[in-house]
Amino acid sequence: MSGPRELIVDAIRRRVLRGIQAGALHAGDRLPSARELAGEFAVDYRIVIAAYKEIAAEGLVDLRPRGGVYVAARPAGARGIPPLPEAWLADVLTQGLAREIPGAELHEWLRRCTETLRLRAVVVTTTEDQVLGLCRELRDDFGFEAEGMTVEQARAAATPPLALRRADLLVTTAGQEAAVRALGSELRKPVIVIEVRADLVIGEWALLLRRPVYVVVASVEFGEMLRQFFAGVAGIENLHILVLGRDDLATIPADAPTYVTQQVRRELRDTVIRGRILPAARTISSDSAREIFGFIVRSNIEAMTGLAERAKEI
Repeated sequence: MSGPRELIVDAIRRRVLRGIQAGALHAGDRLPSARELAGEFAVDYRIVIAAYKEIAAEGLVDLRPRGGVYVAARPAGARGIPPLPEAWLADVLTQGLAREIPGAELHEWLRRCTETLRLRAVVVTTTEDQVLGLCRELRDDFGFEAEGMTVEQARAAATPPLALRRADLLVTTAGQEAAVRALGSELRKPVIVIEVRADLVIGEWALLLRRPVYVVVASVEFGEMLRQFFAGVAGIENLHILVLGRDDLATIPADAPTYVTQQVRRELRDTVIRGRILPAARTISSDSAREIFGFIVRSNIEAMTGLAERAKEI
């Protein structure tokens, strides 16, 4: 588990990066003071000061003596992604060298530890919105071949669907943990239960909800789940959830921040939705990401070891 400082650093970094991506923050915007964030996170303000100093070293924010903390003006990289932090990359290379992995070889070992196998993950959870959203994250951020189904769909099948039988990993959420662990036990498949990023409610969404925000979902059920998740966030009255097929999407103002779930994107295809469409959210927590990457690395190392042993026998 991460310590308080690391969690605060992660939360502030995400808040700034996602705020910039969503158009809620711009270079020169003032950020909350250390004491304000200390109250928000319920930690000692000195932890927040240390966190601000760390992301200032990455070039994300400017610390102005007696003037506050501001979003840094910096050139954007490809697709608006800021340049990678130099100190972090240097640390990674240094840690590799301490483990007898030369810097020039580290990228190859990282590739082998993530790409020797093409792993399949199947998401099994409550709604189609959740299924497709998690599938997108597993594909884009972790490199899985990912597909999914709801728990009801899995239960309705007379025999476990082929996707489940072929899967290397089953992924679910806390609400369906018992059902999916039972399924994993039956099929002898590992299961990872995803935790949602707690800082979503104190990060970019806390910024977005200062003004009206629209969310377009495919099901009433998922809309209610979102409303409950953000229930304690200041500005919850600015959250407008529209259900595809039930509500009139033409009511979305042209300049309103608008989040569209993956299921809705699939159903609407090329149909244009009014509003300023927000980038797809990363919802998987850092601890869950670490667990997923751990599975990927272990699986690939086992495969490399097996290949090496078979090569010796030839």
